[in-house]
Amino acid sequence: MVEQKSISIVSSSNEAFVPHLATLFLSLLTTKQTNTTFHFYVIDDNISLRSKFLLNRTVGEYNARISYVTIDPNDFSGAVESDRIPQTAYYRISIPNLLKESKRAIYMDCDMITLEDIEALWEVDLGENLLAAVEDAGFHNRLENMEIDSESDLYFNSGLMVMDLEKWREQQITEQVLSFIKDNPEKLRFHDQDALNAILHDRWLELDPRWNAQTYMMLNEKEHPTIQGQLKWDEARENPAVIHFCGHAKPWNADSNHPFRDNYFDIREKTFFPMKKETKLL
Repeated sequence: MVEQKSISIVSSSNEAFVPHLATLFLSLLTTKQTNTTFHFYVIDDNISLRSKFLLNRTVGEYNARISYVTIDPNDFSGAVESDRIPQTAYYRISIPNLLKESKRAIYMDCDMITLEDIEALWEVDLGENLLAAVEDAGFHNRLENMEIDSESDLYFNSGLMVMDLEKWREQQITEQVLSFIKDNPEKLRFHDQDALNAILHDRWLELDPRWNAQTYMMLNEKEHPTIQGQLKWDEARENPAVIHFCGHAKPWNADSNHPFRDNYFDIREKTFFPMKKETKLL
């Protein structure tokens, strides 16, 4: 008998991003192994009942379920926000305390799609690390600029994180990150990602960039500071596993020039969130 495997995926969404969340979920479900089940946890930032109904219908034909969890927004009342990064983005920090019975989870941003089975990420050996992530493709001197004393200058992108929730709870990482946010607002140029890196530097496992193929890398907009890193980028660009539409080239923006824009729409059309035709026009 084939063993059933359950994978926990956590994302945070407001009403506006639910169609993109549905697209992410469907991409995960259509690339998984037949014996794998998904338990999706959605950190619910005022999502409407109608959108929840449509999201549930999207995953309903697959071996999956959705749990909606809520958070106290007052915990993040002093967090630095921007037009592109709302308060919702900070909610990932509280995942270990929201999923108290879970040992591990994969956090994923809503502006992602998967192109292959994500089981290899779920099985990754973290060792003593608290998470696994991909180096950020744009900001290679960020820890130094934040005046963080670290052994390595590696700075991760928080859009995808394989999290050891037990270790986070044991070491009170969430509380440490929230304290950093409160005490260092002037350092948070990249919001929650800066705060997470400030606390978790030197305690995370670096994943191959194909597991979080970011826009800077996919559009060849920046060069990696090392030859080895650039080679990894080149390989990931040819064979990405997870596309992260971070930054300006969102596929649903009319001026998007992202090479995987059509992949997004191919999946989106199979969800229960219809698109306005003009959105797809360049």
